[in-house]
Amino acid sequence: MNDFGPLYTINLFLTAVLLLAAQSVLAQSTVGTNVHVDIWNSETPIVQGSNEEVRGTQWYREEWTPGKVILRDNSITEIHDINYNTYEDKIIFRDGEVMKAYDPSQVRGFQFVDGSGKKTQEFITGISDRQHGIEPYDLMRVIYNGETKFLARHETIFVRNSGRDIITNKRYSEYDETITYYFLKDGNLIETRLRKRNILRDIGDNREALNDFIKSSDLRLRSEEDVATLLTFYDQIK
Repeated sequence: MNDFGPLYTINLFLTAVLLLAAQSVLAQSTVGTNVHVDIWNSETPIVQGSNEEVRGTQWYREEWTPGKVILRDNSITEIHDINYNTYEDKIIFRDGEVMKAYDPSQVRGFQFVDGSGKKTQEFITGISDRQHGIEPYDLMRVIYNGETKFLARHETIFVRNSGRDIITNKRYSEYDETITYYFLKDGNLIETRLRKRNILRDIGDNREALNDFIKSSDLRLRSEEDVATLLTFYDQIK
């Protein structure tokens, strides 16, 4: 594996990565370049019995979706169908009949795109925070990319024999996903929740102005969209 030198600090990394999409000078990497990709040796537990039911999913999206991957050599792959495996925290794509995963150490992030190639969602790596258990290669979803950033971490665990069906009484196993939200403000990562009290406390300042905006805009702050709207206003008054 190539040595790409020391990892960026949070601020420097995000400044570089979140602006990558705007840089047209980056080279394009073909899908499946050996240095970036390994055949996917899934660590997902194998369901032992044919009668065993598995609930939930290890996939971020139900459908394979066009996207592109930003690599550590600053190249961007061509658009191809990808999915994000939240159980293994890997970007997966199909190469014929074989599923392959991008080597996490080679990835800066990835984007889902629409039919015209426009970014619809973005995930990044490069944040390291021991307090919150986040490693440099962990993927985080960018919800709002302003001066104060709003991020989400998706994690999925597999729980075997997690319960019994209330009708058939048969045991089932399941994938259980959690989403943890963070602000990245002034170089500090702050865990938060989709609740007004938590959001205002974790932003930390301009509370009166934010409260007035919440009331006038009829925001509940129970959705990602509401928090992004609030942060857009917050960045304007800072």
